[in-house]
Amino acid sequence: MGGKELMMTRIRLIALLFAAAPVFFACAGKGAAAPDEKAAGASGPAVSEALISGNGGPGRAGDMDPAQIPEALEELAEMERTGGYIPGLGLTESNLREKAGDYAGAVLAVFKELAWAYSLGAGGVTRSAIDEGLSRMLDPAAAGQFSPAAGEEIRAAVRGIRAFCQGRWEEAEGQLREIYREADADAFSRWMLLVCEMERALREGSGRENRSAYGSIRARYDSFPEYWYRGARNFPPAMAGGYAERCINLAPAGPYAAECRIILAQTMGLNSADASALRTRLEIEALISGARNQGNPELLSELLPLTALPDNPSTLYASGAMRALAAEGPFKDWFSREAEKATGRLAERLLYISRG
Repeated sequence: MGGKELMMTRIRLIALLFAAAPVFFACAGKGAAAPDEKAAGASGPAVSEALISGNGGPGRAGDMDPAQIPEALEELAEMERTGGYIPGLGLTESNLREKAGDYAGAVLAVFKELAWAYSLGAGGVTRSAIDEGLSRMLDPAAAGQFSPAAGEEIRAAVRGIRAFCQGRWEEAEGQLREIYREADADAFSRWMLLVCEMERALREGSGRENRSAYGSIRARYDSFPEYWYRGARNFPPAMAGGYAERCINLAPAGPYAAECRIILAQTMGLNSADASALRTRLEIEALISGARNQGNPELLSELLPLTALPDNPSTLYASGAMRALAAEGPFKDWFSREAEKATGRLAERLLYISRG
């Protein structure tokens, strides 16, 4: 396949799926920090320059010697393990895999880009938009844009991804195993397979054998909210709380935060109805810091529903942090005024806080 034909195929492949999420695709290379030298690895500037274009967006796989592709893919994996995922790495990986003839892997890499954006609550990326893009790739009209072998490989990957997104775990696992060819134990397709196995076991009320395997790939997915969400859903309470809190901290307004707050509430012995009032330690610290820096106690209003909850670690931490603020002028008066307006448990706690 010549360079021009390869480029046209890549454009078709990316455009077909990313038409579902134009906002994130347009922004994927903007504002993304370039990987630091440690994250880029030690394989040399030729590979690094081919991997990441000047604006942090998709790499120039078409300019790369095919013999360098395995090294380049490993370098991308190491970037993810050591420096965290940045927008555009999935597109870069997709370009490389398509150049190497791994069409299923190319589709999975594009889905990884979309899944990361969706998990973080990036504008324009919704489940329905992703499914629309996937459906487009299954349309018979799209089949003529690829060779028969490449087209079937792409469709198999798309069927697996759609089943995964729709929670059809047995079907997703079967499709993904058909195309699974990764050497990396922490590849994205491996994460998807582990999720299928765990979610199926959760539904059937069986097995915990995949927890160790799931934890072993953590480094590569440390900044991926859905990684932590799936762990929170499937792990026992002693572990689930930490996973839920990490997911919330990564994307407090993301699509998985609400369910993770419920999981966190349950691990603290609270009712699910209390979940919306819960804040993580990181969120509490951010609110306290913002209020202190601006000298504005009204910014602490968000913590009042948390303060009213039955005893739990988050409420006790927030109460202690606010009590430390009460020694500072405007805060003591504000806490006293709020205590006078409040009733029950909240009034008692605010009175305690106001005494500093």
